[in-house]
Amino acid sequence: MKVLLQKKATGDNFSIEAGIADGTKNFDHHGEHSDQPCPSVDERIPVVGQNDTVELTHMDADTLLGLRRMAGLDIPKEIDLALIEQIDLNGTSGVTPDTTLYYMVGVSEKSKSLRIPFPKEEQQDVTKQVAALLETYPEELIALGRKAHKKSETAYAECRVAVEGKVGLWTINATDPLDPSRPYVDGFEVVVVHRIHYKSLSIYCAPGSEFAFGGQEVGGIQFAGHPKAAGSPRGVEFNLDDAKRVYSAVIVELSQ
Repeated sequence: MKVLLQKKATGDNFSIEAGIADGTKNFDHHGEHSDQPCPSVDERIPVVGQNDTVELTHMDADTLLGLRRMAGLDIPKEIDLALIEQIDLNGTSGVTPDTTLYYMVGVSEKSKSLRIPFPKEEQQDVTKQVAALLETYPEELIALGRKAHKKSETAYAECRVAVEGKVGLWTINATDPLDPSRPYVDGFEVVVVHRIHYKSLSIYCAPGSEFAFGGQEVGGIQFAGHPKAAGSPRGVEFNLDDAKRVYSAVIVELSQ
């Protein structure tokens, strides 16, 4: 199968987590499709043909497991699919590090090493990178994730830019495996992350908090995705000054 990366599915091909959900060719569970199951647990996903095209907007463990279904590959038995869905929806707050979490982190690490890019306006052919990821043994992904998780504590401490009350700002690069849910352990309720390598921004809110920013404009930027795990517009570049503006806007919001 051919795999294309873009800002949103066209509706002409199959797609995984790309803005369209019809339960037959397109499978998403973000935003307006939040009532749909994650691709990792969606048994409706069909096996596609070699000449079919699949469209994506990003790569993570949930997307990869959906692609495994489309490729007719087994779902790794070591992985707890219900936990994959829980983490994908709510983050890792309260989740004890285990094989499933390491797998999710490992998928992210391997994607970086394969240089799977950030989506742009034009379609990008990522067939070779995705094929290499699908061919990577789950044991290797789990090992990568375990190693990265150990490094995440360092990233948590060293990549912190600013803190005020229950809001924190982190800026990370491709080699910084920050777990956005880690700050919740220390009492943070809102975490703003600037990813230098993707030039993107994210706002994460602790599951038990009253705050949520998905679907809202914050600091002049429209955030989309899950209410408590929202991202900046795909294909648009943002810098640290943008992140600081969002961070300041969140502080104002929490003070009201």
